[in-house]
Amino acid sequence: MTITENASQLFELVVDGQSRIDAIYQADRIIPLDARFERTGAWAGVSELVEEAYLDLLKSGRHDILDAHNYELYRVLLDYRSAIGLKYACLTETAVGEERTRNFPLDRAYRIIHGLVGLIAQWRALDGTQRPWVLIVRHFNQAQHLATRFFLELARRLTHRHHLLVFVEASSDYACSAHATSRIELRPTPTLAATMRLQKTTDHRISDQERIHIERTATPTMECWERIYVPLLTYYRHKGDALSAANVALRAICLYNHYGYYYEASSFVDAVIPYFDQLVGDDEEARWNYTGNIFQGLVTTGREHEALQFVAGFATPHLRKPVLLAKMHYLLAMVYVRYLKPHDIDAAERHILQAIDELERAKPAIPREEYTFLRVFLRNGLAFVRVRQGQMREALELCESGFQLLTTELGDEQHRLHRSVLLYNAAQVYLLLGRRDEALHAYRESIAMDPYYSEYYNEAANIFQGLEDYQTALEFYDQAIKYSAPYPEVYFNKAVCLSRQARWSEALECFACSEALNPEQPELYVMRAEIREELGQESEALKDYCTAITLAPDSITARVNRAVLHYSRGALAQALRDMDYVISIDPDEPSHYTNRAAIYEAMERLDLSWRDHQSAASCRLGA
Repeated sequence: MTITENASQLFELVVDGQSRIDAIYQADRIIPLDARFERTGAWAGVSELVEEAYLDLLKSGRHDILDAHNYELYRVLLDYRSAIGLKYACLTETAVGEERTRNFPLDRAYRIIHGLVGLIAQWRALDGTQRPWVLIVRHFNQAQHLATRFFLELARRLTHRHHLLVFVEASSDYACSAHATSRIELRPTPTLAATMRLQKTTDHRISDQERIHIERTATPTMECWERIYVPLLTYYRHKGDALSAANVALRAICLYNHYGYYYEASSFVDAVIPYFDQLVGDDEEARWNYTGNIFQGLVTTGREHEALQFVAGFATPHLRKPVLLAKMHYLLAMVYVRYLKPHDIDAAERHILQAIDELERAKPAIPREEYTFLRVFLRNGLAFVRVRQGQMREALELCESGFQLLTTELGDEQHRLHRSVLLYNAAQVYLLLGRRDEALHAYRESIAMDPYYSEYYNEAANIFQGLEDYQTALEFYDQAIKYSAPYPEVYFNKAVCLSRQARWSEALECFACSEALNPEQPELYVMRAEIREELGQESEALKDYCTAITLAPDSITARVNRAVLHYSRGALAQALRDMDYVISIDPDEPSHYTNRAAIYEAMERLDLSWRDHQSAASCRLGA
């Protein structure tokens, strides 16, 4: 197997020549994995590795590590869910049916990956040996989005520092993009498989009797379908029964949308579409429910135009019930205001107002509770459109009146999730209006209603930081970290808060956590460089400025700061190059000319220095 890497030394996923084969024989532990999506689903290959780590840590009594990774373990290890339990279930996790009005963003699934990589790192560190562990990931090109991303992240983060090597097998000429700046090309040879004498893995095909038993005992819960969809899909595909396979695939779409695994969900769409009309028949409710799931998977993975075409072809001509038409127009409004680039706010407004009109037509035919909820739900969508139109006060009134209506007519217990979302939306509008105290009050009410939703704490902490209440901000950041698998934003924000208190070492630790999760944050490197300058670590600061400029060549802050640092170190030519570039992209800022004038003066080019002082004066007059 030969793997070639383009871009900045991202991984060492290389088996090339006898030296690499020897490295395998020197391994302390070899773990073969099969990453085929069709074999075990979204976490194929990943779940086997995580299971081995989980059982080892459990046997070692390391409940501290297991507790820290509770959410990820619960999501990935289906067979152990009852033993693991979910410690901090937010309302988006627990709400069902009409109560579930918020989908997880795709980022939530990426957090699972970050947490699992951290778990594997801790498990590996407990071994203590310097001899490498080797993962053999077979059928890498047949993994789906999340499993592929996991193995790439694992290799990126653990290869060099944790003595863990990731070897992959894939079909000829396969290529995988892990990040926008990274590309790995994979080509197989029989050498690795022959050397390792790896056992071939096969799919377990169920019998006719097993299939009948599964279908008879199946329940409509997501967890049930998570267990049974793979063997059923394999069975029907092996039988050549495309219609039944499409029916199972449709369930899989709903399952993965529920968990926020949108690439996995959308991977089934092409298999479903040819049979969609047969599957839903004349049942308008089923048609709309499944349309919404297919639509969600497509728009979230960048296939907005396909989503619109699907609605136009499979929903619009067939829906007659006003309540379903209201839901359809709401969904279309969200496409135009959220997903399509550029946004079409006028189209979004037309669709959301049409949705409201359709609901009024539906009012006599639906229960009062359903009407009340949908009335508030649709007006929340209108509030979002109004925000995009700059009509903040109307947006705020829509959120607040909707909350009051739901509470008054349906009570405190119904639609807790959506009422918390309304409070959250009101908080965001308050922020846009500059009313931070009222925004914080709305955040606190959201948190009281949904105490384990990490994002509420992170965003409220940002407000406290802006108010210079750093202690409260740090407490809220810590809560955000506690209630979620790791994500880079919260560590970045906490690092900024710590740096504002001159708690440099703690800030650097948080920046390091954020960088590990997402190394493509130019602003992180700029802020960390400034801290390192404060600490007298000029070489490290220069390296960070260079990284920031590599990621964002037009970053004025990074270039000016690097120029100043070059100047202080006597590297005048380098400082001049940076200031020349800055002035070329930002020619109206007088301080840029003053900085360059100082460089020219140090170079004894006084005529050019005088010219730049004159340019700075002209800029000030022009301002």
